[in-house]
Amino acid sequence: MGKRTTHELATESKSLSCCISAGDPGLLHLVETIAIDADRPFRPLLLQGLLQLPRVANEHGFAKTSVIGQLLAELAQELPRKSDWLVPVGACRPRQLHVHALDLTAVYEGMERFHYLRSARTDGRAYGLSTNSGALVGFCVSSPIDVPHLQQLLASNGGKIESARTISRVFVFDGAPNNSISYMLSRVSRAERRLGITDFVTYVNPNMAFDGISYRASGWRLLGFEEGTKYRYLDSRYITDRQLVARFGARRDHEYQGLLRGGFATSSMPLKPLWVFHRRV
Repeated sequence: MGKRTTHELATESKSLSCCISAGDPGLLHLVETIAIDADRPFRPLLLQGLLQLPRVANEHGFAKTSVIGQLLAELAQELPRKSDWLVPVGACRPRQLHVHALDLTAVYEGMERFHYLRSARTDGRAYGLSTNSGALVGFCVSSPIDVPHLQQLLASNGGKIESARTISRVFVFDGAPNNSISYMLSRVSRAERRLGITDFVTYVNPNMAFDGISYRASGWRLLGFEEGTKYRYLDSRYITDRQLVARFGARRDHEYQGLLRGGFATSSMPLKPLWVFHRRV
């Protein structure tokens, strides 16, 4: 057999790789196969893959299929079983559910177990979406705006920083009626308005295949973008910037690298800017 050309090697390499994108058929097939084998739901595993896989992707956004499969299998075991994600709602319309204030501790476990970021933000006000019997179908957290870029965007568009909040966490379980998120956001806005809040902002991450439809459906509009999206990882798992600062102080990436050595990593693949949405309450 003759020596293979560079083109042949490149073609073979690409065939054994997947693009870390929700539009890549190879990645979707891997997620589906592993989710079925592990008895985990497809979408939460896909979200974990889109968040965690950039750590192993190259600068073009590709990673070896074998590496992807191994990491997805690990992530599947870290997720609750499929049955835990399904809440029997018994309602066909969001208006048959109730939006109400919750103690943050009541949704802490839900944020840690089910929200794709796996991190609870506990500096805000929590709201639940529940059935008549009290079963929690979803939750939402309103937090202070402490990100300078968000404050600048809001101020430049006539918003009032002193009476503004950010929707920092939103989640609904499988089985919730269609448009449950839009309904919950609308009712939360009413509750926050009674507390003197005039503006809401939130992030939507298009790299996670989020499109902002639930926000648009409840009166939000695109305010701007936050450039320079980069994911950071501690001990091979995604960590939010807020968690990094809380644990190790505000530092540059090379300083985290020096402090944490091999335990710290960042994504190198290209990531789209975050979308910033706004609603006048």
